[in-house]
Amino acid sequence: MRSGRTPAQKQALYRRIAELAHAYAGAEPRNVFVTVTENTSADWSFGHGLAQYAGS
Repeated sequence: MRSGRTPAQKQALYRRIAELAHAYAGAEPRNVFVTVTENTSADWSFGHGLAQYAGS
């Protein structure tokens, strides 16, 4: 995920993922683990071995 989201936004995301896992797959919310790795523009390549968003 791109960096910049607040802790509250992340917590809301985790909560919603657990709710949806329960609703659609029957997973117990206590058994849903979420890991978020933040990154920047230089961490992305959309083909051809280039980091298109990293700048020149």
